Amino acid sequence: MARMRSEELHDRRRAQILAAAADGFALKGIHQTTMQDICKASGLSAGALYRYFPTKDSIILALAEQDRADNAEIISYLSSGANIVAALTEIVPDLVDGLTDEKYGRLTLEVGAEATRNPSVKMAFDQNEAQFRDVLAEALRAGQEAGYVDPSVDRDTTVFLLTALLDGIAGRATFSRDLDKKRLAKGLEHLINRWLSNPAAR
Repeated sequence: MARMRSEELHDRRRAQILAAAADGFALKGIHQTTMQDICKASGLSAGALYRYFPTKDSIILALAEQDRADNAEIISYLSSGANIVAALTEIVPDLVDGLTDEKYGRLTLEVGAEATRNPSVKMAFDQNEAQFRDVLAEALRAGQEAGYVDPSVDRDTTVFLLTALLDGIAGRATFSRDLDKKRLAKGLEHLINRWLSNPAAR
């Protein structure tokens, strides 16, 4: 029982640190946010912080792992059936809700910029991206074989454009005020259906 409580405390403190770091990175930027800032925001001492994360890079890599875990449910859902068009349109409202979160958008831009300068960060996020792209490509292939996806669709190009579209929504949302999420979701659903659906199955 004591071990369970210790693990729960460890997980809770780790989550505190990551949440504080994500808030700081989104608000001030990665390089402007110090370890002292993260200590203060998390409510933990410097000694406690450094026991969990010895460097700022280790925090960023932990955020990358958190991102991978968050994507796992989406990846699992997209891999579960042959109709990728229906699967994508069904999760569009949740995708839009997450992508248009201001903190998420700012954090995505910050980490993306850091990945261009930091090889270890780039490697971690490249792995996440590669996994997501591979799942999309396989789902499109299965959809074409099953007759749900337009057979003329170039899978590799579509994967690139679709991931760029999602990244663009996250980035653009950080600069947009009074964004109507319902209208955005409806528009994205329409775009996906017109873009990917097999004309013969409409």
